[in-house]
Amino acid sequence: MFIRTAFDVLETVEVTDYLRADTHLYALTRCCLSVPIATALERYVAFRNFLAYCKSLVNNMKELTVGKRVKLEDVEVLLNDSVRIHDQSYVEDVINSLVIGGRDKLQIISDFDRTLTKQHVDGKPTLSSFCIFSQCSQLPTGYKEQDAALCRHYRPIEIDPHISREEKAKHMVNWYQEAEKLLSGFDFRIEELEQVIRKEGVELREGSNRMLESLRTADVPVLVFSAGLGDSVSAVLRYHNALLPNVHIISNYLQFNGLQVNGFQGDIIHSFNKNQHAVEKSDYFKVLACRKNVLLLGDELGDAGMADGVQNPDSVLKIGFLYDRVEDRLEEFQNHFDIVLIDDQTMDVVNGILDLIL
Repeated sequence: MFIRTAFDVLETVEVTDYLRADTHLYALTRCCLSVPIATALERYVAFRNFLAYCKSLVNNMKELTVGKRVKLEDVEVLLNDSVRIHDQSYVEDVINSLVIGGRDKLQIISDFDRTLTKQHVDGKPTLSSFCIFSQCSQLPTGYKEQDAALCRHYRPIEIDPHISREEKAKHMVNWYQEAEKLLSGFDFRIEELEQVIRKEGVELREGSNRMLESLRTADVPVLVFSAGLGDSVSAVLRYHNALLPNVHIISNYLQFNGLQVNGFQGDIIHSFNKNQHAVEKSDYFKVLACRKNVLLLGDELGDAGMADGVQNPDSVLKIGFLYDRVEDRLEEFQNHFDIVLIDDQTMDVVNGILDLIL
C-alpha cells in the first residue's frame, strides 16, 4: 500500500519538480507507517535514492531523445584565436536552440561584400561589388575617379566608431545618391562583370562553397542581403557556382532602359537601413514563417539588423567578421554580434556550427 501510494505521489508532480516530490514522500513516510521515526527515516532515505534513480533515468532518456547539450568548449572551431564571444552562456544557449530546431526551422541571412567574399588576400583589400563594376571598360571617362573620390570621403565615416548610427545613415544616403547620379546616360553590357571577376580573381571566403552546398542539400533557404551592387553580387556567385536554387538576393540592381543605365531599381539599400528594408521586404520572410531560427552573417554594424523582418524569431545567432580598425571597433562589434571573428578569412566557424545543426 505504501509503495503504491508513493508511486501515486510521483505521478502527480511534474517530472522536473523533484524537490516537491521529495517533500511529499517524506510526509507520506511519516503518516502512512506506524513505525519508529528511525525506521521511517531509513525508508525515506531509500525512497530518496529511488527518486534520484528516476531523475537520472529521465535525464538519460532526454539525452537519447534530443542529443547531448552542446558545450562551447567542445566546439573546436570556437576555440580559435580569432574568435571573440562576449556572453558565452547566451551563445551556448542559442547554439543549442538552433541544434534542437534542426534544419527545418533554420534560415540563413548573410551580407555579401567582405562577408561571403574575403576581406583581403595577403593584406590586399578585395574588390567590393561596386568596385567590380568600376573596373569595367565600358564606363564613361572620369567615372572611376569620381566613384573612388566618393569612397575615400564616405568610407571612413561608415566605419568610424565615434559617429552615431543616425548620423552615419544620413551620410550613407548622400553617398548613394551621389553615386546614383554617376550611373546615368551610358550604355552598359552586363556580361563584362564576369570578365572583371575572372581577371581580378574575386574570391569567396574559404569554405563558402561548402557552406552553401550543404545548405542546398539540407534545403535551407539563404538570403544574401547586400547594400552593394546586386548585378555584381549575382555575377560573383554565378562565377563560383554558388548561385544555387535556395539562394535569394536582395540588393541594389541597375535600372536599364534598353542598354542604357538609369540609376538603381527601387529604393536604395545602404549599410544602415538594412533593418528598415528587412521589414519592407518581409514578404520574403512571410514565406518562411515556420523558419524561426536564424544564422546571420555580416561585416558591418548595420548587418546586425538584417533579421528584423523575421516574424517572431525563436533564436538568432549573429556572427560578425571584423578586419578594419580592430582595436577601435571591437567593443562596438561585440555589442551587436554574438560571435566576432577577427581577421578570419574562412567560413570554418560557420561550417562548424552548421555541422551541429544540419
